[in-house]
Amino acid sequence: LDLANSGFRPILAHVAFEEGTLYPYEVIFRSIMQHLMDSATNEFVFTRQFFKETGDDTFHMIFSRTLSLILEQLENYLFNCYDCLGLLLMIKLTHAHRRVMKQRHVTQLDGFFERVTMLLWPRLKMLIDYHLRSVRSANAAKLGGVELHAHYVSRRYAEFTSSVLLILNKGKKQHMAEKRQEAAAATETLSPRSSQAKKPSASDDVNQNQQDSHTENTRSNSQTNVNPGPSKNSAGDMLMQDLTLLMEEIISLLQRLSEDLSSPKRKVVFLINNLDQIICIFQERRVMGKGLARFMDMLMKQRELFVEEELLQNFSTMIAFVTQTEAHMSSLKSKQRLEVNINVVESLVRDFSSSWKKGIEQINKNVLSYFSNFRNGMEILKQVLTQLLLYYTRFQDIIRKVWRSKPPAFCKDLVSTSVILAEIKKYALAI
Repeated sequence: LDLANSGFRPILAHVAFEEGTLYPYEVIFRSIMQHLMDSATNEFVFTRQFFKETGDDTFHMIFSRTLSLILEQLENYLFNCYDCLGLLLMIKLTHAHRRVMKQRHVTQLDGFFERVTMLLWPRLKMLIDYHLRSVRSANAAKLGGVELHAHYVSRRYAEFTSSVLLILNKGKKQHMAEKRQEAAAATETLSPRSSQAKKPSASDDVNQNQQDSHTENTRSNSQTNVNPGPSKNSAGDMLMQDLTLLMEEIISLLQRLSEDLSSPKRKVVFLINNLDQIICIFQERRVMGKGLARFMDMLMKQRELFVEEELLQNFSTMIAFVTQTEAHMSSLKSKQRLEVNINVVESLVRDFSSSWKKGIEQINKNVLSYFSNFRNGMEILKQVLTQLLLYYTRFQDIIRKVWRSKPPAFCKDLVSTSVILAEIKKYALAI
């Protein structure tokens, strides 16, 4: 998009035909506009010097048919265009072209750029609406079924959204950089060094004529000029709102797809894999913002649900005892004593001491099979094993509170938390 400094060379038609080279439409569009801007700049200077006129009649007589042809060809292309990213690239290129011509003090193409923009934005809006309707109507049958691993829809959404945001941010950053350059140039112009007298030359007369023409056009067209940078309630803001709607629709679609799975645990695994894939793509593309924060928050919640579901598979009785007993303890008055069934506690102690290693091994196998992203799987494994250690610590605390003076004989079968932690570290080294 940095047309002033990128060294972009427009396509030469005869060379492209001879080499048989094919280009995407946005590259051809950029090349045509580059040819147009260079020709317009040269003709503008020539008409000012040769005809000594300050109006635009001669310029429009020269370029009116050319501009009409370009607009007609663009409109015909848009009838069958379904490339949102290509349209957005052309919009940003048009904004950049307009800034380049402004720097050259040639504003005669402003109306043409405005018409190009008015052709591109409505078509882009229509395609985004198509995407929204498609996502709303999608289901597991239309999309080819659902498995535990990440669905291709989530990858397509993340790639599309990150591309749109990167294109928008690229345009914003370059526009701000140009603003800073203009401010620096204005400051340098006002400095004492630049106020020294210079000898008049022919080029100074041309530049003065260009500046006078630019001032007149700016005054006459001040109400129709469009700020190339996004402003409040601009088309760029509308696009951001549509991306927010698309994000909500994708979340709803993933939830609908998860309903096609049999158990709550499998539903949670499906959501975790898809949310993690979206987050990874956003982070790879360095896309930050509210969307990334929303998906990360959802991922944390789904991980917590998975932790509980996974622990209930092997340690459900101990977890149920801990939660019920702690709830009962919180309802007791200050002088009331906690009463528990000693046989139940003894059974829980012996069951855990005999099966906890196998349970941890099974948790490790499940996590490795459920999550294709190794880093995500390791994070979840750490959460599951840490939560297991916390549950068992709370279980031991209950036993100590009930039998403070004389622990029962089965307490010798309690597994030390240090032993459990050492076993956990074999599977999750970062704990």
